[in-house]
Amino acid sequence: MTYSELKSNIENFLNRSDLTDVIDTFIDSTESEFNRRLRVKGMIKRATATLDSQYISVPTDWLEAINIQIDSGDFSPLFQQSIESLDVYRKSNDNVTGQPIYFALVDDSIEFAPTPDGSYTVQLTYYGKIDALSDSNTSNFLSTGYPDAYLYGSLKHASIYLMEDERVPLFTAQFEKALEEMRLEQEKAEFAKGSLMQRRRTYGKRRKDIYYFGNN
Repeated sequence: MTYSELKSNIENFLNRSDLTDVIDTFIDSTESEFNRRLRVKGMIKRATATLDSQYISVPTDWLEAINIQIDSGDFSPLFQQSIESLDVYRKSNDNVTGQPIYFALVDDSIEFAPTPDGSYTVQLTYYGKIDALSDSNTSNFLSTGYPDAYLYGSLKHASIYLMEDERVPLFTAQFEKALEEMRLEQEKAEFAKGSLMQRRRTYGKRRKDIYYFGNN
């Protein structure tokens, strides 16, 4: 379903032709919900960046980190930590520079430790915001693969705007159903990535390992 088709369908379902000035608001609100609530394969993106300082900015469409790795020189995956853990690590190692090992998310930036001792190329794999529909971007993976989610989400927000209380639960239920089906499809895809491995049965709660940074 294209952007223009979506707008026409919204008007047809609502039997309204006087919503031209506000119909984009319903679509925008639905896309905001997608970005907050969905983490599916179509949202996975990759970007490269030059790492030569303690911080780099995240891409403008960034939602959530999946993996960060150093591609230049000695290939190395980086491990996510809390901001506090990075501070503890720096203090325990006298804040020496070197090839980064850890990263933490700080507002719209990524902090690395140790602070780079040179210039590295990093690859960022992350969940990114969906490409919003517009006159110049007439479709995306959701409008093509899951047009019902777009339609029912937009109708839900339209009914709230029009104060049609009796229709809000109907469109909300259909929207939630579409989201749940997307999540289930994602789970099936992830489950199918590899073969099952037999695990030894244990009893009781598993002890959590605790790791400390230090000079050992």
